[in-house]
Amino acid sequence: MLKKYAVDQLKEGMVVGQAVYKEDMSILLGEGTVLNQQMIDSLSERNIVSVEIREEGGEEVSASMPQRAQGTAAKTVPLKEPILDEGYVRDYGECFIELKALFEVTKAHGSVDKDSAEVLAQNILPLCSGAKAVAHIHNMTLKGEYTIHHSLHVAILAGLMGKWLKMPQKDQLRLITAGFLILIGNLRIEQAMLDKEGFLTPDERKIMQEHPKFGHELIMAGGLGEDKEIAEAVLQYHERGDGSGYPRGLVKEEIGEFARILAIMDMYDAMASDRSYAKKRSPFEVFNILADDIMNGRLDTDFGFRFIRRVCHSLNGNWVKLSNGEAGKIIYIDESRLASLPVVQTMDGEFMDLNLRTDIKAEYLLTSREIEEE
Repeated sequence: MLKKYAVDQLKEGMVVGQAVYKEDMSILLGEGTVLNQQMIDSLSERNIVSVEIREEGGEEVSASMPQRAQGTAAKTVPLKEPILDEGYVRDYGECFIELKALFEVTKAHGSVDKDSAEVLAQNILPLCSGAKAVAHIHNMTLKGEYTIHHSLHVAILAGLMGKWLKMPQKDQLRLITAGFLILIGNLRIEQAMLDKEGFLTPDERKIMQEHPKFGHELIMAGGLGEDKEIAEAVLQYHERGDGSGYPRGLVKEEIGEFARILAIMDMYDAMASDRSYAKKRSPFEVFNILADDIMNGRLDTDFGFRFIRRVCHSLNGNWVKLSNGEAGKIIYIDESRLASLPVVQTMDGEFMDLNLRTDIKAEYLLTSREIEEE
């Protein structure tokens, strides 16, 4: 059973019985989280009044973190509740079909159809829904068609970023449009090269680095070319603030705002997804790579840190594959630390703080299907 406790009545070791949400409706503390003093202090700072706590027989259930284990503490096994929302999956699938059709028409006509792109952006906007969007991008089982899935993921993440930045809706839609068009230039590259497993040769890499130019040309050939910021974003999203990017080697002040945002979305999803030549990485490993690029001036500081913090803390409730072979549910991420590693709960109820357990790491997020198979 559950009992509501005022925050000032909470004690370390109590087990959260119902998820606690932040102002943006992403999860602050997941169901089954074992409270420590840092978490309780965070609740007070956020002016959260009360929390539902698990109880058995009129007494609160308590457990402990692994570094403070108590032999008599009750272990609670994390629930494998459904992560995927059928409506979201359906709408994603419809947008996927629309985007694939847009690519096919663009290839046939040699230009991006403005009306189709604007309708698609409107349809993608409802998918940009905070923690739900991040969870679904990682938890849906996606096979093949990497270019389309990646483009759609970048568009959804771009829409999220637009909301976090409080952009007017018309600008959110324009940023979403630029997001799903970043790889439109791949239409001019041989499919065999796009599907190649392993590393590209220097000549192949040179050809691949032309795709932003090709995409820019396809946009400029149609009515969408009237929006210079969208066309510029597709051309520049591989540029880097230190001049190390391509195709023109621009530096920070020369790169447009949309392009600086999309550079981060593109890097994140590319590394967190399976590709023909590389396996997906843990988002927490990706956060560290992004943070390194931010600190070295390659990625935008404000957009980068904002994105990492928001996405990192949208991952509560997701499951990760651990390096010891176990699966763990993310139940807490320290908001005060950039790219903090999570506290996870394994299938047998054990809690692990991966910031302290240097012998174990989160290897990758599990899809909904993989969770069911655990």
